[in-house]
Amino acid sequence: MNYLSKLPQHLQDIVISLPFRVGLYISESDQTGGDESAEVERKALENIVTFYVEDTVKGEFAHEVMLNTLNNKPKWAEWADHIDKVPDECLQLTYALKDIIDPKEVLAYKQNLIEVAIAIAQAYCEFDQNASKLNKLEIYVSLFLHRLVAMFSGEQKSSHDYSLNISPSERKAIKLLSDNLDVQVQF
Repeated sequence: MNYLSKLPQHLQDIVISLPFRVGLYISESDQTGGDESAEVERKALENIVTFYVEDTVKGEFAHEVMLNTLNNKPKWAEWADHIDKVPDECLQLTYALKDIIDPKEVLAYKQNLIEVAIAIAQAYCEFDQNASKLNKLEIYVSLFLHRLVAMFSGEQKSSHDYSLNISPSERKAIKLLSDNLDVQVQF
């Protein structure tokens, strides 16, 4: 089914560009890894988009969008402009798609956006070894508390490597996107 044809052109443009823009937004939310991490994250973004084109299990709408995102790779440089607007675009599409596309398909697409964000954050370990002991302690206490909550609530625990690979600024950016997309995310 051609879901994108149901959308007005301006909304199609946002929906198709967001997988790339979300990844770039997360990549640029933390500059501690410098140019090296940005390069790794850009390559990871291309690989992630390619993976989701091949992963049709997520939903037909998400698959169609990811295919169009990849096919529009020549526009990626243009899509990198005004990256600070990504959270607002996520909020806008949450409301705009609700009466046009099947809610299950929209949810799968929004979950894909969050998965792209998390995968990009994990693409390069930016845990700053020069961070203050207090900052490191805060991170480790947070991990310990999360583990306790997970243990008592029956949640699946994430590994320390997974958690440490996402910097505090990336976590904040992912949280903002997940709130605007109305998709729950746990670290």
